[in-house]
Amino acid sequence: MTHTTNPSLILGIVLLFGVAAVVHIARRYRLMHATSAPSEEISFDKLQRTLHWAIGIGVVGLIITGLPVYLAQFLVNPPTPNRLQFVYWGMLVFNWRSIHIDLALLVVALVVVHASWDAYHLRTAAKIRVTKRDFWEAIARSRNFLGLTREYLPPGAKYDFFQKMFHWSLIILGAFLLASGLLTWEAITWQGIPLFVWLDRINHPFMDSFIRTGHLVAATLVFGLVGLHAYFALLPQNKNILRAITTGAEGKSQE
Repeated sequence: MTHTTNPSLILGIVLLFGVAAVVHIARRYRLMHATSAPSEEISFDKLQRTLHWAIGIGVVGLIITGLPVYLAQFLVNPPTPNRLQFVYWGMLVFNWRSIHIDLALLVVALVVVHASWDAYHLRTAAKIRVTKRDFWEAIARSRNFLGLTREYLPPGAKYDFFQKMFHWSLIILGAFLLASGLLTWEAITWQGIPLFVWLDRINHPFMDSFIRTGHLVAATLVFGLVGLHAYFALLPQNKNILRAITTGAEGKSQE
């Protein structure tokens, strides 16, 4: 079963993230080579670094393997009864979907290990809790970004409001992607019929418009967030964070 979501929605989300990056670099260009002294030193142990890059590569793989399932609806001309049999980059869309599912399960397992290690061994779960101080700091930084104030407030800790929201967004979107992905996975059957088909018969608009389209929209949002994550990591003022997540060396940062 392939997606039938209007491409304008997906392209609109991608364009939104792209515009956000352009606007940010235009507003913060003057700070490109500035430095700051956050209150916490930035460092990552070997397991954190390994899991971080493994998950990052896995997410890119999910995007690559998920595209054929979505694009099949536009590439098959004339339409065929089973678009999963369409050949994309030398392989059937059905096989692309199978790899996508297997890779998704692997990424979920890596995320669980990563989250468990951070929560129980490094005690970082409490550090991503959003506080009132984070909220007011975010307002102050947003006002400066919009040009309403002149005083720039660099992040003062390893996890500021925006970094915390980045993590929480990935957690929420990831949970939805897992749930919606399992539902649309035709390998899960009951009495020989895919579970999605059973639920679709009960409530077609919910399953088609919310679950299936929602899965694609959530995946696009994750893609956008990961893209912005890479964008901020590559900014010169964040080179110490990039060095820390690559080699483990401690450094200072500014977003």
